[in-house]
Amino acid sequence: MRSHAHHPNLLQFDLFLAEDKLEHFFTTRRGGVSNGSFSSFNMGNFSDDNPLMIRENREILARMFYLTPDQFITPHQTHGTALLTIDKAFLSLDKGEAVEQLYGVDATLTREKGVFLCVTTADCVPILLYDKHNEAIAAIHAGWRGSAGRIVEKSILEMEQLFGTSPADLIAAIGPAISMAHYEVGWDVIEAFAHSGFDLSDPQLSTADKAASRGYIDLKEINRRELLRLGITPENIEKSEFCTYERDDLFFSARRQTIHSGRMLAGIMMLP
Repeated sequence: MRSHAHHPNLLQFDLFLAEDKLEHFFTTRRGGVSNGSFSSFNMGNFSDDNPLMIRENREILARMFYLTPDQFITPHQTHGTALLTIDKAFLSLDKGEAVEQLYGVDATLTREKGVFLCVTTADCVPILLYDKHNEAIAAIHAGWRGSAGRIVEKSILEMEQLFGTSPADLIAAIGPAISMAHYEVGWDVIEAFAHSGFDLSDPQLSTADKAASRGYIDLKEINRRELLRLGITPENIEKSEFCTYERDDLFFSARRQTIHSGRMLAGIMMLP
């Protein structure tokens, strides 16, 4: 993962940079106009930051790609597993209707070109997918609830059904998120994964300690293993090593900053 060649406050993946029909980014907290705990490049529409500041930040981002903010499709995530397909019908909706459809959505997918599919995160795992063969993309927000609810599997199965995607043709990017060392969870979370059929006994995935009734989990690695299980090849998955909790110079972190945390944005677009 490296800084964007022309916009040093954005991060990009080598795997995706090799694709000439693709544009993508992960924002950092640098380069915007927000103040205080939201300083400075807060992308969180639903944070407590001044809405005018957030709008200005979104305009700054859009200008970097010579686009307008309405070409960035960002759902109102609710840590669920609902998906939304962005098709011509969606793109023809008026703004109010579009906002309504995007409520409660944690993953979007499309074959449309010229629009960025986006997710906001501040510790949760942003995952971008690109089907090179059928020219389709997806953007997924995977917190612990979405991960345990198998949002990655649901998204890939939906791509298979709608676009004929084969996992062998997918490349995947797992963006900056909280690391296992800083992500302590209660036993209810460990049990939610077990209930969904995840085996977290591998020490690389969790340090679940029933006696202490809590443990640490690695959300990035849990999702990387899911991508592998679903048929994406290891060399087609790139995972950021950045921890959002540790790097307060680069990232917002809900764990570190409590509720007054800004949000980063991850986006993927196929060029027209």
